[in-house]
Amino acid sequence: MYIIRYLKSFIFSKYHHRLVFSFLICTLLPLIVMGSVLYSITHKIAGDSILNSIILADDQLNIRINNRLNQVQKVSDAIRYDMYSLMQRMSHTSEDFSILTNVRDNIYLLKSTFNLYHIDIFLDEKNIASSEGLFFHPLYNLKEYGLENIVNMDSKWIYKPNYQLPYVLDNSKKSQDVIGYVHTLNDQVTKETEYTYIVLINTSEFYDMLNESFEGVDLTGFIMDANGNIISHTNKELIGKKLDDVILNFILSNTKKIYADKNLYYHAVALDNGWYHVTEIPKIYVYRNIYTILQTFFLIIFISIPIILFVIFLTSANLTNRISKLSSAMDNFKLGKKSISFSYLTNLNNSNYYDEIDRLGLTFLNMQKSINRNMQSILDLTVSEEKLKYQLLQSQINPHFLYNILGTIKTCQTIGKPDIANQMIDNLTRFYRMSLRKSGEKITIKDELEISRLYLEMEQLCRKDTLSWSIDAEDGIENYLICKFTLQPFLENSILHGYSAEHQSIHISVSVCYGDDEIIIVINDNGCGIEPDKLSKIRYQLKNHIVDYNQHFGICNVNKRISSTEFGSGEITIKSYLNEGTTITIKYAQMEEND
Repeated sequence: MYIIRYLKSFIFSKYHHRLVFSFLICTLLPLIVMGSVLYSITHKIAGDSILNSIILADDQLNIRINNRLNQVQKVSDAIRYDMYSLMQRMSHTSEDFSILTNVRDNIYLLKSTFNLYHIDIFLDEKNIASSEGLFFHPLYNLKEYGLENIVNMDSKWIYKPNYQLPYVLDNSKKSQDVIGYVHTLNDQVTKETEYTYIVLINTSEFYDMLNESFEGVDLTGFIMDANGNIISHTNKELIGKKLDDVILNFILSNTKKIYADKNLYYHAVALDNGWYHVTEIPKIYVYRNIYTILQTFFLIIFISIPIILFVIFLTSANLTNRISKLSSAMDNFKLGKKSISFSYLTNLNNSNYYDEIDRLGLTFLNMQKSINRNMQSILDLTVSEEKLKYQLLQSQINPHFLYNILGTIKTCQTIGKPDIANQMIDNLTRFYRMSLRKSGEKITIKDELEISRLYLEMEQLCRKDTLSWSIDAEDGIENYLICKFTLQPFLENSILHGYSAEHQSIHISVSVCYGDDEIIIVINDNGCGIEPDKLSKIRYQLKNHIVDYNQHFGICNVNKRISSTEFGSGEITIKSYLNEGTTITIKYAQMEEND
């Protein structure tokens, strides 16, 4: 009892002890339980996994075999048309011989294209093709080829051992084991055979497929017909033999994917032509792989236990230390008091590696700063919201710009230049029609460039020949979206602040091009440039997303909007040199209509 009380007191006296004890219980106990029941469940799981991998390999092989059988059947179907043409010709005219030549060429092309062993066609001896001797033979030669029974067969697929080609095709006189697909046409009235043909392939093809599939493993496989005749086998000596009736009945009577005999597992699958592909899997092969998996697993457990214990103690000590520091910081927290350094809570410098405790500490440190400025922020936001609404409405109308345009129109009418006045009125109308028609926050780059062009045309009428511009956009980029009124404030600044005594004329170039999954817009002018102090202030406002309602509102407004994730998480950079010009670069993620 004393030992139990001591252990209980020791475990629950400190958070570190409780954490270590919990880790040990949650880690070692499952390992012990899992190890005790591992053998009973691994045998089935590993066995099923091995058998399933064999089934998967068999399925791939079955696809290859069925593809080859279906290919032969399609070749047989293709020959029917040629046979129809040939059966219409029974005389010996030159035209008939020409047809025979074409049919024979087609047969040879099919044979060579699909790598067939041969194609033998048997016709009525009265047909001009029956004496050809290479592909065509008279019907009475069926017996000579040992095929006299094929015209009455129910099955279209046959296995023919020791099949020999005509001497003119193979002078080696070597016979081959073949399988063939038979097609026969009988007269519907007399029931006599008009023709029959057989498309042959060498059984060695399937022998190669079987051995390639089972290479390096102690498995055997064979293909048999419904009567148990072995068509192909991984052991050449068994090809042509008949399967034992007991095994045949055992295979044909089972409907499961895998079924077991005394020492073997059988996996039998019916092929498309009614034959069977059977794989024999020795049970010792499965057991041998299971034992290997078990040995590997237990070895991993014995190696892992010391590592797990070390990690448990190391992790628990680290967690306890960090939580103690965070607890101490919270105890000393007071409103208005300067926050402790975040380095006191963590040694990590990269925020990408922060865990939940690091983020909790960071949240706590930020909380004190947030509380001190929340009330003032609420008041500032309320005032800013109203002011922003007013400034946005004012920026849409741009009264200074409108006043200048209307004044110029009046001047043109007074001095007798109604054409220019009408053009300016037309451009102004189109500008505001375009601006008001696009009511959404996003518009296409094409529309944004059109608004910019209209604005520049009106400014050019005001500035006469002292303003020129060029707009260049890559193919297809105009269909992407952009935040509305992104370019106009920058163009306006280039015009209003670009002129000086030394710069009586300004050229503005606008280019829109693709980046890495982003849109890049560059606005360049050759104006008088921006003074360094002013440029530094603008850059600071852009970097920190500050909107100053008294200075640089247009630029900062665009920067604030375009930096939002809704508008492509964009950024704006400015380069400017006195008496040389200014370059604005706008980058944001590509946006489409369906985004």
